[in-house]
Amino acid sequence: MNPTSQRRFRLTMFGLLYFVQGSALAYFRNFQKPYLAGLGIDADVIGLLTSILLLPFILKIFIGMFSDRVNLLGRGHRKPYIVIGLMLAAFAFAIAAFVTPDHNFMLFAAFILLGSFSVTLFDSTSDGLAIDITPKAEQGTVQGAMVSGRAAGFIVLSLVFGLLVGSQGYRSVFLIIAVVMLIPLLWVRRVREPAERPTGAQFEWRAFRTLVQPRFLLFAAFAIFYSIASFGVDGLITLHMSSSYGASDSAIGQFGALRGLGAILGALAAGVLFDRLGRKTVAYAALLLISLGAILISRMAGVNPLLLTGIPWGLAWGLQETVFVALAMGLADARIAASMFAIMMAFSNLGTAIGEGIATGLTDNIGFAAVFVALALVNLINFPILWGLFRLAPDVEKSAVEASPAT
Repeated sequence: MNPTSQRRFRLTMFGLLYFVQGSALAYFRNFQKPYLAGLGIDADVIGLLTSILLLPFILKIFIGMFSDRVNLLGRGHRKPYIVIGLMLAAFAFAIAAFVTPDHNFMLFAAFILLGSFSVTLFDSTSDGLAIDITPKAEQGTVQGAMVSGRAAGFIVLSLVFGLLVGSQGYRSVFLIIAVVMLIPLLWVRRVREPAERPTGAQFEWRAFRTLVQPRFLLFAAFAIFYSIASFGVDGLITLHMSSSYGASDSAIGQFGALRGLGAILGALAAGVLFDRLGRKTVAYAALLLISLGAILISRMAGVNPLLLTGIPWGLAWGLQETVFVALAMGLADARIAASMFAIMMAFSNLGTAIGEGIATGLTDNIGFAAVFVALALVNLINFPILWGLFRLAPDVEKSAVEASPAT
């Protein structure tokens, strides 16, 4: 395979791997809560399930470490994990299609949890494979293919699911996700992994001492609290549309598409603004936009007004996510970059689990508008946290991925 064909192959494969993640995310973010609420499942139970489904993402650091160290069945450090993850995800969603939550909630929850774990499995190892086989000069392009692929999957499948649910029911949603999960296998099966781990990709356990440094602890606090607010709001909007205003599945799909488009614009804007304004300024601006967005959403009454918030909310959310990833990269120690990055993501996922679970449960007690305002106020905690982080780690304002000093 010539270099041009190899490059096209990598871009297509990683784009598809992230596209199928976007398809699962379209269901989890936009449709699961309205689906379960429509079947009479209590809001506290829905919140608990939402939090549990995020646990595999909190534990992804261990998946990455296991993949780094274990050549599974002699087939490689990445490829077999990706194949197993895709096939398990297809199986889990296919079975979930034939289990109705109102009749057998525990069985439904078990297969949905298996689906969430399977997505985490191929997500973590796809990141590792990208690092292993992508030349440095193409890493930015491949990352762009991944982000774009996930956003495209989220937008396209949100629209498709919204159109199908009304006429075909949710069984069609699960079956589509199951089929989509198998598509990347056509590319993954052609991967030839390096026989040995590349130089510099081995762990130094002493590097984990950086995790107890004050600047990392502050960043961990930021990762948790920003996620509580950002994902707490993001996960409630479609439930609010459905429960409060009887939004159709088509309207929910439209919101998902608008929100996804906004997220792409926010991520693109962050790249430009980093260069012009610096990460510190953009980080503070993103926090402010998240709180303002949550308050704006709390004031919207009706499906159409909430649809109008899709792009601006997605833009704020995408800007905030890009800020978080950029700061995480700036703090990563090159000796344990993949593991440390996964740990940072785990703190974010922990915050997401807390925010999703508590916020969803509170909607029964204080109402959606009050929850959105409360999350906007919680988000303000991040301002002093970031102030302390930038004082202790001024290098993250400028740095890309740099090695931390040896400990």
